[in-house]
Amino acid sequence: MKNEQTCTKTREVAIELGDCRSCQGCIDLNPDVFQWDEALDMPYVCRSKVTEEEVRDIMNTCPEGCIVFVDC
Repeated sequence: MKNEQTCTKTREVAIELGDCRSCQGCIDLNPDVFQWDEALDMPYVCRSKVTEEEVRDIMNTCPEGCIVFVDC
């Protein structure tokens, strides 16, 4: 029996705001997962349950590495 992981498994994603420099790249690449809070002037996760495939690009391109999985 093979132990296969698929990209369809949902995981919980978060933004480590202490490291974030508010470039808004996460919002540009994943607007259905990340949004901008005008009152706080920072990004936030609007849909925390995602597949790895949905956030792979932003995790690889975030200049500060702020996008993380919190369920590992």
